[in-house]
Amino acid sequence: MTLNVIISKYILKQFALIFFATLFVLTAVIMLFDVIELLRTAAKKEVASFLDIGVLALLKSPQMIHLILPFVVLIAGLIFFFRMSRSSELIVMRAVGLSVWNFVMPVVLFVFIIGVLDILAFNPITALTARRYERLEEQLGMTSSNPFSWTEEGLWFREVKDDKVLVMRAARVRQEGKSVLLDNVSVIELTPLDRLVRQSEAAVGYLNQGGLTLKDAFVIDTSSETTHTLPIETFETRLSLERILEKFDEPQTMSFWRFPKFIRFLEESGFSAANHRMYWHELIAFPLFLVAMLMISAVFSLPPTSRQGKILIRVLMTVLGGFLLYFFSRITSVIGIAGGLPMFLAAWGPALVSIPLCVSALLHFEDG
Repeated sequence: MTLNVIISKYILKQFALIFFATLFVLTAVIMLFDVIELLRTAAKKEVASFLDIGVLALLKSPQMIHLILPFVVLIAGLIFFFRMSRSSELIVMRAVGLSVWNFVMPVVLFVFIIGVLDILAFNPITALTARRYERLEEQLGMTSSNPFSWTEEGLWFREVKDDKVLVMRAARVRQEGKSVLLDNVSVIELTPLDRLVRQSEAAVGYLNQGGLTLKDAFVIDTSSETTHTLPIETFETRLSLERILEKFDEPQTMSFWRFPKFIRFLEESGFSAANHRMYWHELIAFPLFLVAMLMISAVFSLPPTSRQGKILIRVLMTVLGGFLLYFFSRITSVIGIAGGLPMFLAAWGPALVSIPLCVSALLHFEDG
């Protein structure tokens, strides 16, 4: 086994310990604040037990882990590189002929793999727990209920009104101006005990501010045990174009693997898929974004010698650089959604700009 392999394994082990310790501490702190906030909300409504609050906090934690992962990498890199510098391990490694890249590249590879695993394996878990978190909040009465869902298979809607329950399904949905055109619509009226009262089927339906309108509806009335056809049938409903569009502002609740199909579905339906397409590009670029965060910590934590520079100033510069990169990525994301930049450039740009700058700085430190 060569010296490089031995040192790389040692570096990976040390960084992995610091990374997971940092992840655990930050996750625990955020969960603590989430529990406090959920307890305040539950205390006002008096609908949830402490066990329910704990379950909610656990369901929300995967989404929080994805959000804080760039800062976990930044802080872990800062701690790791400073520790290596202060313990003179870097000086010893350089003394045996190793360059700065021999102990930076193993960490870069580790962080990149973490990013890939996050989007390919952890992201579907995050989407699942996010949806269950929303449903549990609704069941506990801690948030307003969301009576409809929309998947690639169509739109489902359930609404309770007076003494009946209205369930609607549309196989295909398209936006036309301020209205929504529905294909192959089925509307079922139930009693509160889910007993079928009436069912209406139509090839075409319209959803606007006045409610849901079916054209040439075939009606099955179970109370009179008759069937008939109505040229126009109207249902009053709270579902509207605005509520549907509001639902689309939540790409975080969708698995990475479902994005291409769902984006195509939205575009074919005439709805804007900008938010989902931008978020999908950001997920693909996420491993490189983590590498950029790590490189920022390396630039400010690896001076030419272990004694140069004040530690506090370097820590502040590292944190400032990481936050600037994060806010820069948020700004380019907004510009990309608005159409001011190509989405590919908006998602990949911050990492593709910052990484070469950091590499140039490290080369300057290495070669003088």
